[in-house]
Amino acid sequence: MGRLDGKKAFITGGAQGLGRCFAEMFAAEGASVAITDVQGDAVQNTAEEINQKHPGKAFAFTHDVTSKEEWETSLAGAADAMGGISVLVNNAGIGGALANIETETWEMYRKVMDIDLDAIFVGTQLAMPYLKDNQPGSIINISSIAGVRADGNFLSYNVAKAGVRMISKSIALHCARAGYQITCNSIHPVFTRTAIIEPMTLMTGSQEDGEAKLARQIPMKRIGEPSDIGYMAIYLASDESKFITGGEFMADGGMTAR
Repeated sequence: MGRLDGKKAFITGGAQGLGRCFAEMFAAEGASVAITDVQGDAVQNTAEEINQKHPGKAFAFTHDVTSKEEWETSLAGAADAMGGISVLVNNAGIGGALANIETETWEMYRKVMDIDLDAIFVGTQLAMPYLKDNQPGSIINISSIAGVRADGNFLSYNVAKAGVRMISKSIALHCARAGYQITCNSIHPVFTRTAIIEPMTLMTGSQEDGEAKLARQIPMKRIGEPSDIGYMAIYLASDESKFITGGEFMADGGMTAR
């Protein structure tokens, strides 16, 4: 039996990177997965590739997480396709620009907040009825070590990811006090080999050199692989973590230990 047999997961930002990795790993562990992304063709291709290995497990939806209407449509479609939703993975996000309080633009600040933080409020609120009907349930919010460690040049990203950390705790406490069997936790990756770190890696001239520079900042001397985060997400989506809520899980090679 798979660790996620019977789970029905809704995963945003699933066309590539961490979201795609979560969908692949969840399906391999027995879950049905509804993967959504603003990149409609790409998310459809991802679902088709997953179904080649795990027939009937993946369903794709074109979904802009900044749109309440698209949340409503995607959640309803996913619940219909999978017979409910028991796991919500708020993964969709952008890195934003390298900017400080003097150089950041209001437009970029709002864009990062809309996608990385506000979408979690909107989507989780709309997903709650489905999660309540399919208990035990799990909410997994993808934050970052940037949500606990600040950098003067990551203003918008720092603020958004810190917000993800705190909204996760508030949701967790609400669900616990309401008596729901729904947990909520945040995962905080360090630099991970996905498209979101490409602007930083290419600043040195090549991706290889850029990754090596980032790795030197990490005690374990390597950047993260998507599966490093995926294994944590599997645990939090499974019944193994049914007593774990309001937690913040650092997947960072020891970065925040010092």
